[in-house]
This record gives sequence, C-alpha cells and structure tokens, in this order.
Amino acid sequence: MKLNDLLKQKRLASNLTQEQLAEKIYVSPKTISNWERGKTFPDIESLINLSQLYHLSLDNLLVKGSGIVNDYKDKEQLAELSRNKLFQFFGPTMSSTILFIFLFLNEFIPQVLPQQFQVGLGIQIILLAAMLFNVVSAVYIRLKGREIKAKISAN
Repeated sequence: MKLNDLLKQKRLASNLTQEQLAEKIYVSPKTISNWERGKTFPDIESLINLSQLYHLSLDNLLVKGSGIVNDYKDKEQLAELSRNKLFQFFGPTMSSTILFIFLFLNEFIPQVLPQQFQVGLGIQIILLAAMLFNVVSAVYIRLKGREIKAKISAN
C-alpha cells in the first residue's frame, strides 16, 4: 500500500479530520492533504509522530520494496532534475547555438571572423560533436523527467 493511502486509511480509522490530525502532529491541514494526495511526503519527524500516533512501526513503513522508499527516490530524482531546469535546457541550447553560429560563419562567411578564429575541418568536426552532445543531453534530461513523472503518476 502506498504511503498516502495508508495515512488516509489510518486517519479515517482513528476518526480524525485532517485539521485534528494536523494539530496533533504540529503541521498544517494543507500538509496533511498533500500527504494524503501523494503530492508530498512527511518529513522524518512527522513520520515518527505518525508512527507513534497510529501505533505503526517505522520499519514496516519504510521497508524497501514497500513502494514508499521507491516513491521517495523517484520524487527525489524528479526534484533534482527540476532544480536546475533552466540551466539544464538553456545551457546546452545556448552553447549549441553559439557553436552553430561560429561554424556557420567559419564555413560560409570566413571573412567576418578574425584569422585566429578560423578553424580547420578537424576542429569543425569536434565542435559539431560537442553540439550534438549538448542537444542529446538536453533531450535526455527532458525525457528522463517525463519518464519519472509518468512513473510517479502511475503509482
């Protein structure tokens, strides 16, 4: 059973409202709502309070394979990917754009570039490989984020 379902089941079995439970464990009713909908997870202090209130073992709550640990890991991964979303997408995109402009100028309008910036075919191939790597990494990050989101929503 998923943590959010278990928390809701135990609260209802204890005949508590979200507001009453929130008062007992010193969090807001909105926090309880988010836990029960699976939007967020309780922190360790709240998990301890919940386990004592509901007479549940933390070992049983957080046992590997129960889904709770996996949910935490998935949401952690998604948070990590989301943290620097702007940098992760625009960094590779901007650097690839700059490399493309540089290669375009070097190949088709070489007189625009100073002599020291004009490069041969070998360097052009290396720059193209760097551009390709940037684009592939940006696409991979986006796909990985979608995969984790789909996995979380399927659970």
